[in-house]
Amino acid sequence: MNHAYVDASWREDAAGHGQGGWGLVLLDGGELPRRIGGQFEAPDNNNAEMRAVLEAVRSAPAGQPLSIYSDNWAVLNAIGKGKGPATLWPLRDEVLELALNRGIALQVSYVPRTRRHMRSAHDLANAARLGQHTGPLAGRHAEVSLELREGGQQARILLRRSGERVSAEVPLDPLDPLPPSAQALLAAAALARDGETLRVRRASKLARALWDNPLRSLLPAAQARLLAARAQADAAGVAVEFE
Repeated sequence: MNHAYVDASWREDAAGHGQGGWGLVLLDGGELPRRIGGQFEAPDNNNAEMRAVLEAVRSAPAGQPLSIYSDNWAVLNAIGKGKGPATLWPLRDEVLELALNRGIALQVSYVPRTRRHMRSAHDLANAARLGQHTGPLAGRHAEVSLELREGGQQARILLRRSGERVSAEVPLDPLDPLPPSAQALLAAAALARDGETLRVRRASKLARALWDNPLRSLLPAAQARLLAARAQADAAGVAVEFE
């Protein structure tokens, strides 16, 4: 079964026109999740949420079951129980007809926005509404998971990119001016290829804050390490995002 996490973003402008954005994270058996977003005019937020469902059905492989996860009960009830606002029915019917035509057995379930892939779908929807991107997320990317071990003396770095999986065990220096979590993050950033976006999981709040603003560190030696790592990443076109 394939899985899609969907969300939407909607705002009404001063003229009363609704601007919507939809985002989805599709897990369809590939090595990495597919992240897609789009912008369109919508009368309200529920319609924007239903549009995200429609795009998930359109993007998923045909002839395979699909489980869709949303945090919008109006959409879930409209698809699963035939209930909800009448304004959703035309788009709901389009969803069901498309699923039937593509041979997709559809299931819908509620998940909170705090779930990992739901947070990503929400960010995609917001960015799409603002016109920051549409369509499949462009550029090369890799997913990174960080894990501190042995009381912070060692880090395990798992990196997945298309066609490759990397596992690295990195010793952490307790005398280093950087905290262990930041040392692990810098080690992960060093594994990036030129022009690649790293999506990092399990980075500590402190490591995120220091990467985003190296000057937050009170120690000059730590600032120098962080600034050098950021400069190297910027020169190579490497971006670090946190999940």
